[in-house]
Amino acid sequence: PDRWVRDTVLLTDKDFNDATLLESDGRFWLLGTERFGYGSASDTMAVYSAPSLRGPWVAHALNPIAVDHSAARPGGAFIGHGDALVLPVQNGSRAYGGGLGLMRLDRLDDFDVTFAPPRPIGPGTAWGRTGIHTLNRAGNLEVVDSAG
Repeated sequence: PDRWVRDTVLLTDKDFNDATLLESDGRFWLLGTERFGYGSASDTMAVYSAPSLRGPWVAHALNPIAVDHSAARPGGAFIGHGDALVLPVQNGSRAYGGGLGLMRLDRLDDFDVTFAPPRPIGPGTAWGRTGIHTLNRAGNLEVVDSAG
């Protein structure tokens, strides 16, 4: 498109990054990193939900969900894997774009948000770059963004 028109602002007055959207069980969920006055804007995961894409968006009662430089920052959209959903997360513990982890979503509702520990993936020997930043999939197409 060459003419975008602003429709709705989802969140205001937030330092929110790497927004990742999921529609599940008739509800919209928005995950990303948010600065809460401690930590950084890249290591603190927050979750919001809404009955429709246009909102109103409500912060999860357990925010921040995680404070972890190796697994709190989304690194791509959710990926369906069998009956499970997997979230790519950036591992910035050594360097920006230093690697990715894949975390299985175990529970996401108004009362809890839980993920399995991340399974790390990183650049292989043929990669030719120093890091990996994001992973997205659409059907049989995968897109990987490198770092370094």
